[in-house]
Amino acid sequence: MMTLSALDQYLKQYTHEETQRLNGIKKDYSKFSLVKGKFDAPCYRFDTDLEDLRSLFLSKKVLPSYYNFAVVKQDRFENVPLHIHEWLELGYVYSGSCTMTINNNTFELKAGQMILISQNAPHSVKRCSKNDIIINFLLSREYLNGTFFERLSQENYLTHFFIEALNTTMQTSRYIIFSPEKQNRLADLANQFLCEFYSPSITSGPFLDSLFTLITCEMINLFQHDMVLDHSSVDQIYTILRYIETNSAHCTLSSTAEFFNMHPNYLSAYIRQHTGTTYKELVQTQRLSQAAKLLRSTALSTNDISLAVGYQNTSFFFQLFRKKYGCTPMEYRNRAHTSDTTHIN
Repeated sequence: MMTLSALDQYLKQYTHEETQRLNGIKKDYSKFSLVKGKFDAPCYRFDTDLEDLRSLFLSKKVLPSYYNFAVVKQDRFENVPLHIHEWLELGYVYSGSCTMTINNNTFELKAGQMILISQNAPHSVKRCSKNDIIINFLLSREYLNGTFFERLSQENYLTHFFIEALNTTMQTSRYIIFSPEKQNRLADLANQFLCEFYSPSITSGPFLDSLFTLITCEMINLFQHDMVLDHSSVDQIYTILRYIETNSAHCTLSSTAEFFNMHPNYLSAYIRQHTGTTYKELVQTQRLSQAAKLLRSTALSTNDISLAVGYQNTSFFFQLFRKKYGCTPMEYRNRAHTSDTTHIN
């Protein structure tokens, strides 16, 4: 894997396209169609598919053959005009700064920040200097549907809640800026990803996949933190969801209401209002998710797991588990182990 100092040297090198810009050769955008609508400037549709991108950027060695998302170092020495595209774009400011306009909102991003831009959001980028290095992750719909949100939201309802809130924010503002403070784990993870990406090891595929999942998790953490700071109602529902997640094996509606000094009926209505589901469904989802995790990672018997997650009646636990996962707990464990063995081989 490439070292951080080697990565820094690599990213600061001029690409062929950047050398052309410095020599006065501008990029030709005439091949892209114009989007109809009321814009302050012509808006292009970048409709090149990922296969075309693989060929287009092959000389830069920025696209993997393993993924259905692209990693592109942005050309520094040109104004990127107003445009839209079908990919969801995650921009990472590796160094320097970047001035961007989205939906007529202009702002400056600084080193260490990331911005998530929704599909078909009109945006443009001003010309950068040689010290301004921006890396763009372009994520396809296939990647989004298969990994980006679904894998994380299956683990527990709390994560699902924040992913839904993140999606709602994206639909409204069309972008989200992530600004880590103090220790910037987001930048650390992104830099590790780029080191592996540009100098892949024998285990590059799963390594990159895991790192990008961690990047996604850290973005959710930062988004969650901002929501809690900005909205007291979200702060309250977040605290309640965290309590249920931690105490799902033993808590009841009455005990949870007592802990938060609420009437049980009020708590039940409050949870339904903010999550669209009932207290009972929340607890059940958390218990079954925890049971699935124990089946995957431990050798505990199904009876012991049933008791551990809060079900005294094993038959009832089996019934709920089959309804959620479409198989018995033992079948689920066997499938998980078979999958792990196949992956290793």
